[in-house]
Amino acid sequence: MALEQDNTPPFLIFQGGPFYNLQLKANLVRGGDLNPLTRALIFVTVAWGVPLLLSLIAGTAFGILEARPYLLDPGAFARFFLAIGLLVFAESQIENQLRDGVHQFLTGQLLDANSLAPARAAVRKALKRRDSRLAELVCLALAVLASAFVISNMQDQTSSSWAVTIDAGGRSLSLAAWWSIVVSNTLFWFLLMRATWRHIVWALLLHDFSRLQTRLVATHPDGHAGLAFVGRYPNAYVLFTVAAGCVIAAAVTHQVLHGTVTVAALGAVMGLWLAVIFVYFGIPLIGFARVLSKLKRQTLLAAAARATEYQRQSERNTLGKNVIDDDEKVAKDTEIPDPGKLYEAAKKLSPMLVTRSTLVPVSAAALLPFVAIGLTQLPVKELVPVLKRLLLL
Repeated sequence: MALEQDNTPPFLIFQGGPFYNLQLKANLVRGGDLNPLTRALIFVTVAWGVPLLLSLIAGTAFGILEARPYLLDPGAFARFFLAIGLLVFAESQIENQLRDGVHQFLTGQLLDANSLAPARAAVRKALKRRDSRLAELVCLALAVLASAFVISNMQDQTSSSWAVTIDAGGRSLSLAAWWSIVVSNTLFWFLLMRATWRHIVWALLLHDFSRLQTRLVATHPDGHAGLAFVGRYPNAYVLFTVAAGCVIAAAVTHQVLHGTVTVAALGAVMGLWLAVIFVYFGIPLIGFARVLSKLKRQTLLAAAARATEYQRQSERNTLGKNVIDDDEKVAKDTEIPDPGKLYEAAKKLSPMLVTRSTLVPVSAAALLPFVAIGLTQLPVKELVPVLKRLLLL
């Protein structure tokens, strides 16, 4: 049954909530259309374009690398231009795939009949969490705290830049810096925190689904008892992952540009970042790992017991009796099917829905910003082996 037929709204993870309603009133979004192109242009203009204009007026937009002009600041470019734009575009991609995933879960004959009503109730509960005012207030508060930290960090700088002027009279923040802190940085962190909260909402929904009675079969050809489509959800987060990776990669750009980072050190950073990605996308699927492990164990035990009966029957047919404890009373006209193929298929069932192969697109996206930076200063022939090890190509 489709969600709409049961008065359960579709699972649209990036709609609803105070920020969405604010954009709706401002005509930045229209009904079910998140309008990513227009929103990305507006947000990037506000976050990156305004400080650029203020820096142009102040004469600090251009200059040599040592002068740290605005246009050569990798942190500002990564957060306010790339990350904000990518986070906005990622919303539609994520929403579409998660909506389809929930629809498949409810209509794909995976749930016991008695579990359909609780499943729809779980979707409605998830949508209430999505719309939480408190959650978005917390996201905004964390964004403001992050911006306050930036003020402290800028005041600790030892040389002048587009953001800070240091002279005999002390140090002062430029207008571009204040705008970047109050508006740009807060917007970036709010979008990131909001996306992270909605990923938590998705994780809680999957946890609720994993506790329902299912109709899973260990021998399903997808190798995951029919749940392989759930494990592919991280691929919807490619743009989100690139956005986050750009910000982290920007933090090491200064060392790379000044030749203080080796290939080994960059490889270690990339490996750690991949581990974070695996954990981030793997945690929501822990509940299903438990379900699939139990299914695999029970299927193997049942198939093994049936295999014993089949082989003893084959032994009786061949030898006329069982060598040990002959089953004389067993009806000889009852043909037992060979459970061997079922047993072998169950052995191949993987309880882990998130595997390295299903994460290849998002893993490549995670490493892309680091590769782009590394290519500016580090030898290609040294970077390629590192990438192969990380992606297991």
